[in-house]
Amino acid sequence: MSLPASQSPVALVTGAARRVGRAIALELARAGCDVIVHHHRSAADALEVAAQIRGMGRRSECLAADLTNPAAVQALFLQIDALFGGLDVLVNNAAVFRRTPFPALDESAFDFHMDANLKAPYLCCLEAGRRMTAAGSGVIINLTDVAAERPFKNHVPYCISKAGLVMLTRGLAKALAPKVRVNAVGPGTVLFRDDEDDAARKAVIARIPMGRIGRPEDVAATVRFLALEAPHTTGQVLLVDGGRSLD
Repeated sequence: MSLPASQSPVALVTGAARRVGRAIALELARAGCDVIVHHHRSAADALEVAAQIRGMGRRSECLAADLTNPAAVQALFLQIDALFGGLDVLVNNAAVFRRTPFPALDESAFDFHMDANLKAPYLCCLEAGRRMTAAGSGVIINLTDVAAERPFKNHVPYCISKAGLVMLTRGLAKALAPKVRVNAVGPGTVLFRDDEDDAARKAVIARIPMGRIGRPEDVAATVRFLALEAPHTTGQVLLVDGGRSLD
């Protein structure tokens, strides 16, 4: 990505109101980006993130959209055009994760995960890719998961959706080169669920060579690297799992 020295990169982070998305938005702002904080229903949290970013001296706006709706995605990008005049970095972070053991599997479980975790990033990539190609440069980063290649038995539709996102990353890296770079970050366990007891948490940690689960900041630092510091890297999936995938 090449920008005039006086111009700050503009980044859109989907699902940026909470957890990993929040950390990514703040990290990109610290790195000098103006940031669009996308959310679906978490308006109060998103406003707080945007306020923090403005406190760093960067521009920021909160924009709401249901990313599974093509018309809403198109409207979101038209808002970005009007407010920022373009987009340099797209981070597809928004996702859903629902436990679905085999007896619970049905069409709705499949659609729920595929719509949010694959269709939505696909739609955002199309809108961003057209704009970035016309502008001559840009970066897209998709948040995948180690589960894209190492499936979880109780989360099959989720794993399928993330595997599809890996292929979307690789396919678009070829289709949009050389103007647009497309990469992915694949986190392992980042934050524990509230319903996991201490024994379950210790069992997870025991399988991680680095001796701890990930933090949102670990993922955010990797996104920043791929977005701003890796000009010859495209089509890659960088795992941030503390080495757990080596098991």
